[in-house]
Amino acid sequence: MSMEKKSILLVEDEQLHRLTLLDNLEAAGYQVFPAKNGQEALDLLGQNGFPVALIDIKLPDISGIELLYELQNRQPDCSVILMTGQSSVEAAVAAMRDGAYDYLAKPFKVELLLLRIERAFQLHILRQQLTEHSAEQFVTSHSPLFQKTVQTCGSAAVTSATVLLLGESGVGKERLAEFIHKNSPRAEAPLIRVNCAAIPETLLEGELFGYCKGAFTGAQRDHDGLLLQADGGTLLLDEIGEIPLPMQVKLLRVLQERKLRRLGDEHEQNVDFRLIAATNQDLAELVKAGRMREDFYYRLNVIPVTVPPLRERREDIPMLIIEILRHYSQQYSQPPIILSPEAVQALENYRFPGNIRELRNLLERLQVLYAGQIISLTELPAEVAMQQTNGSELIQGFHTNMPLKEATRKFEKRFIQMVIAEEGDNRTAAAARLGISRKNLWEKLNRN
Repeated sequence: MSMEKKSILLVEDEQLHRLTLLDNLEAAGYQVFPAKNGQEALDLLGQNGFPVALIDIKLPDISGIELLYELQNRQPDCSVILMTGQSSVEAAVAAMRDGAYDYLAKPFKVELLLLRIERAFQLHILRQQLTEHSAEQFVTSHSPLFQKTVQTCGSAAVTSATVLLLGESGVGKERLAEFIHKNSPRAEAPLIRVNCAAIPETLLEGELFGYCKGAFTGAQRDHDGLLLQADGGTLLLDEIGEIPLPMQVKLLRVLQERKLRRLGDEHEQNVDFRLIAATNQDLAELVKAGRMREDFYYRLNVIPVTVPPLRERREDIPMLIIEILRHYSQQYSQPPIILSPEAVQALENYRFPGNIRELRNLLERLQVLYAGQIISLTELPAEVAMQQTNGSELIQGFHTNMPLKEATRKFEKRFIQMVIAEEGDNRTAAAARLGISRKNLWEKLNRN
């Protein structure tokens, strides 16, 4: 980011504090525009654009909260950090619900200020990416592999062709389905989501196709099923591999003829929806095993899109961290946590067997437990913190007068422990990755 883009609006009425902040921020390489009251700040706003603003809540003319709202009107992509005394913390927390990025309770350490300022700049960049690239309103990425996935989805979105989203659990298939729908001609119509694994088989037909009053015991009124609710829009069938064989036949007919009949109804109805299917299973293997009809599989497999796991798009992890923490700090009305460089590095190195869902759950837990604090390796789960280990740390504790046999055994055990941690404590996967049996892995770990 160029120097002119790293400009900060600083609004503080106490002269000594304002000068101290000015010196510290300029020493850190920022271009600072100081103001001692709200009116001076408004004058500066008329002349400059600010990615980040640092504003005291209590000002002599207008409040920092009012200035926040004015900033939101004039420069909505500006990340605002409020400074407050202990008596105004509640007001600052409330302001976060209305769009403030963060707050700092006085007195605060310079290190904490600089960390939060840098995170605010990162958020500003993310906001620009999300607004400048309209084709990527719902998904943005620095990964060439994932960008290619997004481009394929974008090309498919403008058609009505069926899309099959493939990939591990938690990689973001539902979000890509949203992206396809929002960038399609059907964007104004509903996107109906169905988790095929969550509906009991006995209820599935009624939920999908609907029913007429009296069709079965308990059917006390007419009900349009999810297929009819998706008419004109998009139907997302998640966990498509869990659809039972009899239902596959009925769905196949709807997809081919664009007609359906509700349970208990004598007449067919026309229906027009765009189908997106998603699964973490190998559907070709399900066909071989007799759990999926071959004709149904080919009807789904029109535009297959494989979504890469998070470990294959590690360059996106810092951006995802900012986006996720922003969401949870607003949801819980808390100042966001700050991840130390070592903690970010550990997250980038971790394999995330649960993918983005696992990252979201981890960051939500850290946000709730450590709101506003700096997160070091100590606060991370052990299996994640270990990923900061580099080659020199791997051999830490070894010495040259150690017998080679003992050194080899210790190194092997430590290396195996690292691989197990990277596989999320899945020892079967770790053994496969190491090229040994699970029994051999157990023996090596328990050898004295």
